[in-house]
Amino acid sequence: MLASCGVGVATAPPLPPPPHAGETGAAISRIQHAGTLRVAADLSYPPIAFRDDSGPKGFDVDVATLLSQALGVRLEIVDTPLAALRLGIPAGADMAIGALPAGVVPGHASAPYFMVGQAIISPGRTAVTSVEDLRGLRVAAAAGSPGAGVAQRAGAASTELTYLPGEALAAVAAGSAQAAVVDEPLARGYAADHRDLKVAAIVAGAVPLVAVVPENQPDLAGFVADALQDLDRSGGVARLRERWHL
Repeated sequence: MLASCGVGVATAPPLPPPPHAGETGAAISRIQHAGTLRVAADLSYPPIAFRDDSGPKGFDVDVATLLSQALGVRLEIVDTPLAALRLGIPAGADMAIGALPAGVVPGHASAPYFMVGQAIISPGRTAVTSVEDLRGLRVAAAAGSPGAGVAQRAGAASTELTYLPGEALAAVAAGSAQAAVVDEPLARGYAADHRDLKVAAIVAGAVPLVAVVPENQPDLAGFVADALQDLDRSGGVARLRERWHL
């Protein structure tokens, strides 16, 4: 899925200006002295955070880029599976970002800066047009995800639980599932490269995305909070959403 996620920025708006934040402290000084902001992110979630031939890309990678620019340092993305992030931000990383729902990664979480809704993706010839249409179908979803809950509550005949959301999407493309319920950006990104699949219904269960900083770095947490607020207030978040068709 990562090799053909159907997203790109060749003709998209440029990055907005970096945000402004006035926080200072030991963690910020350490990062500026090192010259690098090291951000842990799971790069398996296009168009939010993924990798292509040129390196890390996506909405949240752009957010991290702007945070590093605001600090006057370069960005280093540490590709870290979400399963590992659930145990905490890895040693050597300054923060975590990348399609992180609130409460998943231990640490000081920012206020939500983006809400991700759920979507149903299915073959166009038998497109599912509502949550009710999932009843009696073979439905794929990532284990523990909001999509899995939607499928089970809808009365799916069977729910194929996968480790990664991309595996649920692949099950629909391969025909082993009649539909999948995943986060909307994933569904739309996948459908862009699989024209026979349709994103037929947007359903409830929006997930707030946050950035997370270790608990022992309050100055960095304050900087991230202020920077994200400024980015939203200045219209930067809206420009990034346009850039990634979100």
